[in-house]
Amino acid sequence: MLGIVERALSGVAALCVIGLCLVITGTVVSRWLLGWGIPDDVTIVQELMIGAIILPLAYVTSSRSHIAVEVLYNRLGRRTQIYLMAFGTAFGFLALLPLTYAAWHEFVYAYESETYFFGDLELPEWPGKMAFFVGLFFFVLRLCLLTASDLKAAWRAGSSAGHSGKV
Repeated sequence: MLGIVERALSGVAALCVIGLCLVITGTVVSRWLLGWGIPDDVTIVQELMIGAIILPLAYVTSSRSHIAVEVLYNRLGRRTQIYLMAFGTAFGFLALLPLTYAAWHEFVYAYESETYFFGDLELPEWPGKMAFFVGLFFFVLRLCLLTASDLKAAWRAGSSAGHSGKV
């Protein structure tokens, strides 16, 4: 089920990228041909960027497809790699919990107080804050599951380290 949600969020992120292309191209072309741009184009672009960057994080994390520097990592033993993987996912999970909590409060505040961006269109702030929270929530949820499996793997690697496997 989580995989379906992660793929759906990645699809929404792709739509955000398409929207970014349309808004930026539309603004450039309309300024060039007509002398005016799309109203609040900067605000629209910044809000679409939130979706394009944050929403696919859980999907990327599920396949461990983050950018990584493996110069030293590949030279370490498998057991050390397992421990480092467990440490990294646990650290990421714990580091993002407060940010997710703050994102929830920012979303609720923006929604309840009906805050909006000052501009021609007076766009509401809550959709971008909701996208930020949803993306972070599923990212943290995925990190939680990976942390559990990585700690389990590290525990197994540690408990089998003292055994030679021969009876």
